[in-house]
Amino acid sequence: MVARLSLVAVALSGALLACDAGGANPSGDGAGAASGASTTAGTSTNVSSTSVSGTTSGTGGAPQLPTPQLLETDVVCKLINEQHPSDPTANLTHTRANVLGTDLGIPLEHDGNVWIFFGDTVGYKGIWPFGESHPDAVGHVAASALVADPSAACDELRFLRLSPGDSLGPSLDPAVEADFASAHMAPPAGHDIGEFIKNPSGDGSFKNLPGDFEVPSGALSHGADIYLFYTTVESPTNITMKASYLAKWSSPSTSGAPNYQILYGVDQRFDARGPLGGDFINIAVTTDGTYAYLYGTGDYRASAVHLARKPLADLEAPGGFEVYDAASSTWFAAPHANAPIIDVPGFGETSVQCSATMGRCMFLAEDSFAGNRIVARFAATPEGPWSESVVVHDMSNPAFLAAHCCQQENQCVGDQLFNCGKAGFYGTYLFPHVAGTPSDFTVTYTMSTWDPYNVALFSARFTAP
Repeated sequence: MVARLSLVAVALSGALLACDAGGANPSGDGAGAASGASTTAGTSTNVSSTSVSGTTSGTGGAPQLPTPQLLETDVVCKLINEQHPSDPTANLTHTRANVLGTDLGIPLEHDGNVWIFFGDTVGYKGIWPFGESHPDAVGHVAASALVADPSAACDELRFLRLSPGDSLGPSLDPAVEADFASAHMAPPAGHDIGEFIKNPSGDGSFKNLPGDFEVPSGALSHGADIYLFYTTVESPTNITMKASYLAKWSSPSTSGAPNYQILYGVDQRFDARGPLGGDFINIAVTTDGTYAYLYGTGDYRASAVHLARKPLADLEAPGGFEVYDAASSTWFAAPHANAPIIDVPGFGETSVQCSATMGRCMFLAEDSFAGNRIVARFAATPEGPWSESVVVHDMSNPAFLAAHCCQQENQCVGDQLFNCGKAGFYGTYLFPHVAGTPSDFTVTYTMSTWDPYNVALFSARFTAP
């Protein structure tokens, strides 16, 4: 059953978005404001490189896009467990892949599939129990099925798995077909894996499997391969996220394993010498066919949002990033001081999609600065300027709590999602496909909860005058 919450969007008087007044060149080439600086902004597009027509880097005096208003949100389904952790959904993750619970769920379209990158994953029978460090899992759904109906993820989600012979679960319970395959990292040549993984899975003996809070934060498709941004924590006893790195998954296959090659470290906060200023620990990413745009946060769930970019052609080489200074609308070679594109210090994990269907870019994330809220912001280009927040979900909203708090602990019936005395929501990630038009569009996204440990699929409908 789908529950619907009709919500009135937050009024955003004066929140204006810039787009180009016209002209044949949507890339908006311009002269830099400082010596050696570039203000060239790549054409704003989604991951599949469909361009948003007529948009350039935001500048004063350009025509303005209206900020969309939220009409309603829907719970599409729960992906992993239903009323309680051991109660399976139609995806049957417990027995198909020995998955009891997981979080995050970062979607990326690549080669006919939407890959969904999950975070710390708890096993159902015999593997990765609560109380130890947990590896990451990877799911997939056919892209064509999701385009036709996003609810395909409710019963067609499958996980990458080990062979039954290499799995422990089937020996403990014949209903379990196989164990999920854990994300595995190989270090760059000349480097030790301990430079990147500080909290290995299990009891610490699985050195190449990132563990708790060492999770994917963003992913992009380029050529035949997938590239993932990952986080690194301080230590097994201090799971503060302190660094990030880029890993490559060569030629992914639904019959293969998530074996990744680490390319290089991106940023760090262990000291003051982070290559990107320590502002890019959790990294959401979108592309325009030329650049990868990185939306970074530093101090976890207490950070403003900064923007960097790098040519896709140079993605595998260390360095080469530019950072965007929102105060001057200027790109600078990193490292360089830069004002954030969103200056509210309440963000950690984030998600960004730029879409021709929406006619704009959309930012979606938990904002912890003023309570526990999921907010959306909009812009004409990856650089912005970005609108003020549109509140999508609010843990202080009585209507939201009435619809989604479990009335009895571990008896989360229907669209009840949280044991609200113990947990809230986090980890919202936009799916690549958007339905509708720029004046009336619907997005689909994942949202996580810790108790019960689960990922739900939501949709939200917006209108723009």
